[in-house]
Amino acid sequence: MSDALTTPVVHLLKAGVLYQGDAPLVWEQILAQQAAIGDYLGVIGLDVVVDRAEGYAYVRQQDIENRDDGTAVPRLVTRHRLSFPVSLMLVLLRGRLADSDAGSDDPRVVLTREDLVEMVRGFLPPRGNEAQLIDQIDAHIKKLVDLKVLRPTKQTTAAYEVRRHLKALVDAQVLNDFNDLLATYRSAASPAAKDDV
Repeated sequence: MSDALTTPVVHLLKAGVLYQGDAPLVWEQILAQQAAIGDYLGVIGLDVVVDRAEGYAYVRQQDIENRDDGTAVPRLVTRHRLSFPVSLMLVLLRGRLADSDAGSDDPRVVLTREDLVEMVRGFLPPRGNEAQLIDQIDAHIKKLVDLKVLRPTKQTTAAYEVRRHLKALVDAQVLNDFNDLLATYRSAASPAAKDDV
């Protein structure tokens, strides 16, 4: 591997998702060497994805169907099995990104811990102990921070920035399918629906 590829490849493999604002020099190297990085990572069954408009890049596992030789390559990128509440939060956060993109010039979406709690509270089963519910939601927030979907802001630890690569994780089709499922869930769980039975 040439020296020009070493730094961007190592950063991509270590970071999970690399943002332009977090490492501007590495970002420029990725843009300049994108084809060579793609060729190098393709040998080990990985693709590099660069979203210039949103300013991030990441590495993903190739699909067997997309490989030229059709051979299966052992998985290098870890898949995460997510609980329903974490998946729900991903979809709700993706919806917030879509709303912000449609109605705001600010590319950043920052939510407080209280915003996140209120966003998901209505979808979780009620608990007798409010503190337990908040602790459970805090655990889900921590998982989203670990997945780099949320990033604590520097101003306060009780606020989080929704990272833009969430759009790649939850595309418009997944968002629509999940919204349909949530509408069904809401109608089945609403008191009016129960009264009709």
